[in-house]
Amino acid sequence: MSKRFTSYLMTIIIISLAIAPAFALGEGNINLLLIAILGLSPMIILLYRRVYYIDILLVLFMLSILIFPLIFHPESMRWSTVLYSYMFTLTFIAYNKLLHKNFFSINNYVEVLKYLIYAYFIVLLIQQFCVLNGLPIFNESNYYPSAPWKLNSLSAEPSHSARIVALLMYVYITAKEIFQNKKYNFSREIKEDKWVWVSFLWTMLTMGSGTAFLFIAVVLLKFMRFKNIFFLSIIVITIVIGIEMLNVNTFKRTFDVLIATLTFDIDTIMKADHSASLRIVPMMIISQMVDLTTLNGWFGHGIDFTGTFLSTLIYGLPPGSSGGGMFQLWMEYGFLSFFLFVFFSLNAVYQKNEYLSLIFWFLLVFMYGVNNQMVWLAIILLYTNKYFYKRKN
Repeated sequence: MSKRFTSYLMTIIIISLAIAPAFALGEGNINLLLIAILGLSPMIILLYRRVYYIDILLVLFMLSILIFPLIFHPESMRWSTVLYSYMFTLTFIAYNKLLHKNFFSINNYVEVLKYLIYAYFIVLLIQQFCVLNGLPIFNESNYYPSAPWKLNSLSAEPSHSARIVALLMYVYITAKEIFQNKKYNFSREIKEDKWVWVSFLWTMLTMGSGTAFLFIAVVLLKFMRFKNIFFLSIIVITIVIGIEMLNVNTFKRTFDVLIATLTFDIDTIMKADHSASLRIVPMMIISQMVDLTTLNGWFGHGIDFTGTFLSTLIYGLPPGSSGGGMFQLWMEYGFLSFFLFVFFSLNAVYQKNEYLSLIFWFLLVFMYGVNNQMVWLAIILLYTNKYFYKRKN
């Protein structure tokens, strides 16, 4: 396989995980375009047969989510769920093999990240123009006329775009540090990256998602050093004043949820923002239910078990709904599967002295499940940064 073709394949994998265009979304917001790309991974694996340590962890995890339900709860076995997980895991293995061919330069990688940030910005601008002029909204998905400025850009919904764009920006900054072999200095880099920052901030501040404000703060933590405190404080104060002047309700809701979450009281969190609480509360409930003292604790209660009871414990949740992030994986497949995936994902994303990668891991991997493209985008991008860092050093 040629150097150029390998580079193209890696770029396609990253892009397909980073976007979810409306035309490609099927029932339940399933990204059909992504599934088509994921289907290429077995062929890539057959071409490159070298096995890496991190691949072994994934293979063990794949075996566990197949064998444990079949042995302990065969009545719950849902092949479509397991095969979907396999598509993501095999794609990581394929991507890892392509990455280790060393045909994809860090310069190419930084360019891909930059243009993805631009793409989210441009699509959002087009959508805002459509809303302003009463035109049909370009690439519309999960749109509600009651919240006309809450726009999805290039993902399935605004909150997904907030997470993805923040991740892209953080990874872009970190990748540039690796490429230049020095810390990213905002005042020094702003001339070259001014449009990247404009695209990032405009997208995050105007998409209408409360989640965006939390992730702006996470990205800005990257620059939290003593000599930058004054400069960062000016930026944060300016943003907060602007939000208050515009009376942006989404910011207040995000702040209320953060304060409520610190109480660890489920009712308080749900009263603060019911929609946002549906990401937090299921994880809190299931974390109190998992155990290591029973057979089910080690090998799971069966696929979709959380869907049999979660809606009875959380008001406003449709019957059959599941959730709980990685604790759902523990509940349904058992502690061993949970441990293998957590160990694999932490091993993949953590880069020396980059503690923010652990925050992104928690917010984008641990708080979700295995069958989510955002989870695998986070793992692949953070793993790519780690790979380039190790090569550089």
